Amino acid sequence: MERERFDFIELVYEFPLYYSPPQREDYFLYPAQIAGQMGLKPAIFTIRTQLTPEKKQVINGIDVFRFNSVFSILQRLVKVSPVLAHGHSFGWLPATFAPLLVRKYVFTHHTYRLDIYPKWKVNLVLLLLKNSKAIITLTNYQTDQFKDFFSKSKIHVIPIPIDYDFFALTKEEWKVEIQRRYGLNADDRLILCVANPRPIKNLETLIRSFTIVNAKFPSTKLIIVGGEPLSLLGIFSPTKPRLNYTLELAKLANSLGVKENVIFTGYQNAEELRKFYSASEIFCMPSWMEGQVLAAGEAASAGLPLVLSGIKTSMEIYSECALFHDPHKYEQLASQIIKLLENPKLAKSLGSAGRTKMQNYRPEIVHAKLRKLYESLLS
Repeated sequence: MERERFDFIELVYEFPLYYSPPQREDYFLYPAQIAGQMGLKPAIFTIRTQLTPEKKQVINGIDVFRFNSVFSILQRLVKVSPVLAHGHSFGWLPATFAPLLVRKYVFTHHTYRLDIYPKWKVNLVLLLLKNSKAIITLTNYQTDQFKDFFSKSKIHVIPIPIDYDFFALTKEEWKVEIQRRYGLNADDRLILCVANPRPIKNLETLIRSFTIVNAKFPSTKLIIVGGEPLSLLGIFSPTKPRLNYTLELAKLANSLGVKENVIFTGYQNAEELRKFYSASEIFCMPSWMEGQVLAAGEAASAGLPLVLSGIKTSMEIYSECALFHDPHKYEQLASQIIKLLENPKLAKSLGSAGRTKMQNYRPEIVHAKLRKLYESLLS
């Protein structure tokens, strides 16, 4: 890279090894692609992990450079001196110090709440981000957290795109395939959760609620799709206790007597994931905090009614197509699931509203907003 020139650098803490065509929705790839469409030469700077040893890859036409340390990233950023940079991850050093090192910088805030961090860290990061030309938030709720630190004109609400056309496609044959794969009966009613298993997702509450649902509707099955995130990225050894969360959830299901009706599928790529949406009746996400709940957007695109924790970001985005519950109360979550199982008309109405809502999150709509912002900064 010593002789290569890049006009646009995207700073990403965790960047997956592969993407799954033809899915277009993602956290980080599309900003670099938009920069490329504008005639800039883009690259992504990220950290090397055990599963991503290559120093350089080309993913969907974008150069991805992996560094051994954050300091190496900052040094290279200074040397490259791009005309525009875009960073992610609140508090990550490269994304935090970049405003001091490049001419024009955009920061996207993905975090649900700032008060999850120590106050001194929040104040320091916000002070360093003052030099940013633009701050992107995913929701108006997140914007409110910044209103005392940045001028209104500097903050832009631009959500992560949802590949509506990809996830809206459902097929009966996919439902049959899932039933056969997991030995399910044709009349089994599937409740789906798509989440990388970790404490923040509050999956214990979901499993506890399912004991109530399953007692009333014995034909229900709970499907939890997702792999342990840290082991997938190779950041920590899979043998470390903190990566045994799925095992702990399985033990909980066993202790509650619903083990036979709870299925953990592990990681599924986008092509496989939409088969689960086709096969399921309800989508649930009881997480404690979320920036946007991307899986809920995918499920809504497929026409599934949603049952979500009543956190402010979810209520802002999915109010028309979801029922909400207190994330502390598994009985309330069970009640909302049962309400949908007992009321097909309500479930259909929410599913239809979800399809309508998610069309506003199509990639072409979101991409146009981000491109307009980039163009205004470069004009």
